[in-house]
Amino acid sequence: MMLGAVIALGGAALHAAKDIISKSLSSRVDGATSTFASFAFAIPFYLAALFILWLTGLEDFALTPAFWTWIVLRSLSDVCAEWFKMHSFTHGDLSVVSSLVAMSPVVLLIVSPLVTGDVPSLLGIVGVCISVSGTAVMLYRPRNSATRSDLRSIGLALLSAFFFAMNACFDRLAVRTASPTLSGFAMTVGACIIVIPSMVGKPQRWSSLAGELRRFSARGLLEFVFMVAKLSALQYMQAPYVVALLRSSVLFSVFGGRMFFAEGGFRRRLFAALLIVVGIACVLLGA
Repeated sequence: MMLGAVIALGGAALHAAKDIISKSLSSRVDGATSTFASFAFAIPFYLAALFILWLTGLEDFALTPAFWTWIVLRSLSDVCAEWFKMHSFTHGDLSVVSSLVAMSPVVLLIVSPLVTGDVPSLLGIVGVCISVSGTAVMLYRPRNSATRSDLRSIGLALLSAFFFAMNACFDRLAVRTASPTLSGFAMTVGACIIVIPSMVGKPQRWSSLAGELRRFSARGLLEFVFMVAKLSALQYMQAPYVVALLRSSVLFSVFGGRMFFAEGGFRRRLFAALLIVVGIACVLLGA
């Protein structure tokens, strides 16, 4: 349990770094291109890791029919989650989008008993309520100040949170049948294949990839390490608790939004992020 928590907290920092790069790319490339790149640029790192693990005898590539079922479902949900998230960055601030995506543990407490059999505790439900209040503070605006772009960003981010919750369930089931690295590789390749049609016949999108090669490569590395960390943590902890820990990345995102993008409302957003983190702590204590 403790090892899983440590791995997940490391994954939270990686997740925040990945979001900062994604937000910096949102003004340079469209959401579809960024979604495709998030998968495609992680694949070389997976291949290198799997080759090393195979040489050292730590990966046997043992696969079962059930594994492929979870991989397909996870790939589909991952594409949807990343697609909505990348498009929400186009319309909203990093810290707000990250806070809404951080609601995925709330969704998980509802869907995971149905999908994986993970049942929430009373303290976990209290933690969810605190997290919801933190997100409400993050989203608060004076009357009539929300623009159409803000509302679009909120809707897209909430959809992303739902699909991130679903893919966490499929992650949990997949790592019961194969190693974290192999599971992550298969999921990433599957998601990449699904999103390739959005790149076909769009030469400007391919040129965008070449123009931002360094940023996409850096994010690909972060995506690879993050996914392996997340899947490894899921071997020790239930999905709602791993995702709750990972969503503590919202605290890093608030500071990142302030430092790199000069986002306003820092004190309010920091307070909201702290509420979310307190709620996450309650969820974990109820594990």
